[in-house]
Order: sequence, then structure tokens, then C-alpha cells
Amino acid sequence: MTKSRIGSILVCKNELPIGIVTDKDLRNKVVTGKFPITSSVKNIMSSPVITYPEKMTIAQAQMAMMKNDISHLVLTKDGTVNSKPVGILSKNDIMVSLGDNPAVIVKAIKRAKKIKQVKELRKSIMMLLHSYLGQNLPMALTSKIISELNDTCIKQVIEICLERMEVLPPVNFAWLALGSQGRGEQLLHTDQDNALVFEDVQEEQLPKTTKYFLELSKKVTKGLNKIGYEYCPADMMASNPKWCLSVQEWKNKISYWIINPGPNEVLMSSIFFDYSLSYGHKDLVNEMSDYIFDNVTKYPIFLVHIANGALQSPSPSGFFRSFLVEQDGQHKDFFDLKNRALRPLIDAARVLILSHSVKGISNTWERYEKLAELEPNNRDLYLGLFLCHEGIIEI
Repeated sequence: MTKSRIGSILVCKNELPIGIVTDKDLRNKVVTGKFPITSSVKNIMSSPVITYPEKMTIAQAQMAMMKNDISHLVLTKDGTVNSKPVGILSKNDIMVSLGDNPAVIVKAIKRAKKIKQVKELRKSIMMLLHSYLGQNLPMALTSKIISELNDTCIKQVIEICLERMEVLPPVNFAWLALGSQGRGEQLLHTDQDNALVFEDVQEEQLPKTTKYFLELSKKVTKGLNKIGYEYCPADMMASNPKWCLSVQEWKNKISYWIINPGPNEVLMSSIFFDYSLSYGHKDLVNEMSDYIFDNVTKYPIFLVHIANGALQSPSPSGFFRSFLVEQDGQHKDFFDLKNRALRPLIDAARVLILSHSVKGISNTWERYEKLAELEPNNRDLYLGLFLCHEGIIEI
């Protein structure tokens, strides 16, 4: 590796990749004395290797490295471990080719010890966004990268706030992102939409436990405000006692929304059901998702109400296929792209994916991709909606 000035070596068997050894492996496993220099490379290599096709874009490579928390990608002819390797792509390769790298920003965010440091790094994220928009990269990919960076900022703010608490959390908890952030479609600075769920406790311990997590939530929402997220005007934040609840309390609230689907309940569920895990224990989120699907199955009329809610969005075009502009207000004579074009696509994806009881997918693009897979007869329709949604975002 030193002679060839490279930072990694691929280990193969029958000309197929089975492992990779990087300079980091040598530092952490050999230099430290954990393994002797005479040890077999099999003992220190990372296996199985994560492979991708050689035709992937640089932006896709960045996303893959962030998602898998790795610094090297093995490229093969068909993108799988069952074909011959054609090269290794490192973070350094990307940095040299682009001059910037979101993975570098991620590392810097994770090293931040103060809220104001995270705030400065968020400025770098916005600069990166403008760069991607200038390169005219696919909006779905750009959105994923920026969302990943925003999520890293949120996680670090929570970590910093946890360190500032006098004691450790009394039970496991999960911080949920809602709305556009929960869907992974947030690009620019927006207001906060979040919630917190914590493990069930004995009734006598509930007030004290709730008090702890409300205190933590207030620190977190304040920190998020400092780095650029405005407070939610409707106070739909974890610092509000209504959105900081135990698992059972959340189940009670969800049951009420589903069993009594009035206009307000449909609105609340449409916002909350776009949640994603930002920090904490995934098991709590899975338990809530399973509960939602069980209740929707028991009360299918809820889907009718939430579908009717989705149909309340104003029409984008009139009788003669012309765009309908606003008739009054500060945006008079302008076309409302969010309410007339985006919202109907987002709401439809939510209703349809909910009807299939698919959990873990909150992004609108990914929902339509999944629906195309689940309903082959409607594949062209869903992929068309996927492209339509991406096209509107690009506009």
C-alpha cells in the first residue's frame, strides 16, 4: 500500500471480492497490537464488501458512503459481489474530483461540541445545496443527501443537549421528525415539526419521566432554532406536552384519530404519519407503526376519510386545462405550487402506502417506487407520479 500510494487493498477469491483492508484497519487492528503482523489478512479485513456498479454517479457514491458509514466503495461490473471488481473508489477520490464532500461535513458535524459549531456547518450544507442545484443533479438524489446532512445536524444537537442534562434518560426514547423533514424532502431552512416517544413506565413514575423528556425537548428545540430551524407556529414540537408522550399515550392519541376521523383528526394524522426516526430506539417507532396499521385494518373507514382529506387540495388546472392562480391575498395572480401541485401527490402517496401497511418509508419518491412494486398493474401510473413529483421539485 505504501509503495503504490493507496489506502486500501481488495481481497478476492476466485476473482470475486470477499473483503477489503484499509489503512484504518491496519492502524486499529495491527498497530494497536490487537493482531500480530504475521496474522492472516482474513482476520483484519472488512467483510462482506459493499459493492456498487461502476456507472454510479459521484453524488450516488457520496450518498452510499454516508449511508453505510464507510470510506471506500468497491465497484464491480454489475454492482454485486458476484461479478469481477473493476476498481475501488475512496472519499479522497471524490474530494479531489469535486472539491467538496458531504461526508467531510458529516464528520465535522459529529465532532461538534457546541450548538454554534453545528450552526456554522449548516451554512456549508446550504452552500453544498446551491452547488448541487447548479450542477442540475437529480432532485431526488439531492434531497436525500441534504436530508442526510440535516439529520446529522439534528442528531448532534440532541447529543449535545443530552450531555447538558444532569442525569441520563430514565428510559429509552425516540425523537421523530415530522412533515417534510420526516419525509426526507426538506432542502431549505423551515420551521420545526417533531415529536418524542418514550418507553412506558409505571403510572406513578409517568409525571417525573414526562418532565425529564419535556426538559430535554425544550433544550433540543431551542438548539434547533439556533442552527436555523424556526419554531413551529402551531407548536407541533416535542417541547409541547401534547407531542411528548409515552408509547401508550401515543397509542391512545392515534386510536382517537383513527376511530374519530374528523377534519382536525385527519389533519393531525396526515402530519404525524409522515414521521421518521431522527434519534433513539427504532423499536419504539416500529411498535407505533405496527399499532397504526393494526388500527387502520380494524377501522378501514379511516382510509376513506384521510383520502377525502387528500382530495381537499385545490385543483391545479381549470376546465380549459389552464393553471389556476390565486384570486386574492398576497400571492394574487400567482400559482401555488405547493398546495396545487405538490400536496396532492404527497397526500396520495401517504394514503396508498398506508393502505398497504408499509412501514419505514415516508419519502414521497420512495413511496411511489414501492407502490409500483406492490401494484404491477399500476406501475406506469406510479412511476409517472414519481417523475411528476421530482419534476415539480426541480421547478
